[in-house]
Amino acid sequence: MTNDTLITLKPFQNVGMAFSGGGFRAASYALGTLSYLDNLKIDGQSITDRISFISSASGGTIASMLYARSIHQNLPFIDFYRKLYQDLNGEAIVEHALTTLNDDNQWLEGPDNKQRNLINSFAKAYDQIFFKQQTMSVFFEKTYKKKMEVCFNSTEFYRGLSFRFQTDGTDNQHQVIGNNYLWFNNKQMETFKKIKLGDVLASSSCFPMGFEAIVYPSDFSYVDSPEKTLTAAELRTALYYENYNEKSFPLSFEPEGGLTAEEEKDSHIDSVALMDGGITDNQGLSSLMLADKKRRSRVKPDPFDLIIITDVASYFMDSYESPLVEQKEGWQKNDLNYYLTKFKRVGKAINRYPFVFGIAFVIFAALGWIFKHSGLSLLFIILASISATLTILSSVVAYSAIGKKLISNLITFNLKEFLYVKLGLQKFFSAIITDKLVDYLQFTRLNVLEQMIKARLTSAITMVSDVNLKQVRRLIYKIFYEDSQWDNRRVPNFIYELSTYNIAARNNRFNNQMRLKWLPTPTDKVLLLEGLEKINPIAEIARLAPTTLWFDAIQIKEELLKKIITTGQFTTCANLLEYVISLERKNVSFDPVYQAELQKLKGMLERDFILFKENPYFLFDQLADSST
Repeated sequence: MTNDTLITLKPFQNVGMAFSGGGFRAASYALGTLSYLDNLKIDGQSITDRISFISSASGGTIASMLYARSIHQNLPFIDFYRKLYQDLNGEAIVEHALTTLNDDNQWLEGPDNKQRNLINSFAKAYDQIFFKQQTMSVFFEKTYKKKMEVCFNSTEFYRGLSFRFQTDGTDNQHQVIGNNYLWFNNKQMETFKKIKLGDVLASSSCFPMGFEAIVYPSDFSYVDSPEKTLTAAELRTALYYENYNEKSFPLSFEPEGGLTAEEEKDSHIDSVALMDGGITDNQGLSSLMLADKKRRSRVKPDPFDLIIITDVASYFMDSYESPLVEQKEGWQKNDLNYYLTKFKRVGKAINRYPFVFGIAFVIFAALGWIFKHSGLSLLFIILASISATLTILSSVVAYSAIGKKLISNLITFNLKEFLYVKLGLQKFFSAIITDKLVDYLQFTRLNVLEQMIKARLTSAITMVSDVNLKQVRRLIYKIFYEDSQWDNRRVPNFIYELSTYNIAARNNRFNNQMRLKWLPTPTDKVLLLEGLEKINPIAEIARLAPTTLWFDAIQIKEELLKKIITTGQFTTCANLLEYVISLERKNVSFDPVYQAELQKLKGMLERDFILFKENPYFLFDQLADSST
């Protein structure tokens, strides 16, 4: 008999949460979800008190990390809510990051210090604004009132897998921080505890196209004071990797001599690039499923009784439109070879310019002296001045080190070398193919080249931000929904569920028993589908909100943050209500001890959803009053 057969559902007792990526929109929606769960209380205990595991990626990590931090510090929920609401409502993060980027005093030189770039500027902003220099040690403090395991997901560019900053707040030797190929040594947890929360958030939320990768260990090092430092050497010693020969080493490992460059490359790495957790799992759901499987396999199983996936992504996608070739006249009608030829001729002629302009200066100066008593004198003096200036400038260009270098590069410029070596096409094409590309490209009009470049950029952005994320989302959800072990324990909490755009799909779902997998009564349909006229427009605005790392002045004026938080509140209520009703309609068996509590919850959910229909902002307004 397996542990699976011994597990009895205990509704709402042990809750696992997953928060998706999506910038400030994801953080705001997560805040709405958490605020409704905290408002939902049974005998004085809120549903948030029953959350034992939080997994997140990208923007969702903003909310999950701040919330988990507040729990481990025993802070009241309203303090967390007020703090995150204030930090999300404006451009303070981006302004702080850009100011930091341009401040020489914020950066130390050297390969083992933080690189001066945008992602590290945001990491410093997160450190100052969100966390006040707090580190992962906050999750190991023994003052918290309940146990909560955290998992902040990033993606490592070593094997292309999720890298999990995960801990249950103990020195448990069986927990895996990282993954099976790249992990922290559990005997060096003190180093892990010193990693800043701001750096972990940056690694979880540095999305492609917007940021560069954050590099471990250098970008996780810091010197706040002589007593509060974390060096790259410490970090390099604590992180282990398995090479392709299935041997394990710390990043600090130095291979012995005698290896070829290729052998050394295969056997040794001393740094790892990390990027957005959404690249491999934008919902943080894979980590949650893995955690549940581990809990089911324990001697005393403690699986999640409820798994809530708070997700601001969707299957919706705008159709791709390729940029058109613009019919332009002038310089864009010529081909690349025309200008390359012109530039090379100019480069070859530049060395003669100082002499030509010098002769012109002498001639105009002489004419000015000859006609000094004539009205032409002023004209020749002006021409002599211009010639003198051009002589100096052309001499600088022709004879200075920089000028000589520029001229040399201009004369010797080779389009094939530029594409093949400088742009790195040798990784993708052979020299023969590159020759053919050069033959084509150099005789292609510039307006056609412009269209080709735009098409590649826009299609690449669409692939990264839409196609890839949506396909990964589909695959993970397919695993999650087709595995019966999670039946009756799933609550998808999608931002678009109650939007205007989704009305038809939602109605169709409730009228299709095969899709719904349970039979709603007419009363259920009235409760869940009707009277949403005030709710739908707000959810539609939240659905269409852009994925950004700040809300600008216009969005603040339009109260976008308020609308997304509110959408998180009433959507969570609707989805939990549907979940409870579905358990009843399917006659799901569970421990009868929890029957009375489930009925109480159902009553509160019905009451709240009716209140949301009457005034979608009722809970938001209550929290605003308690925050003042």
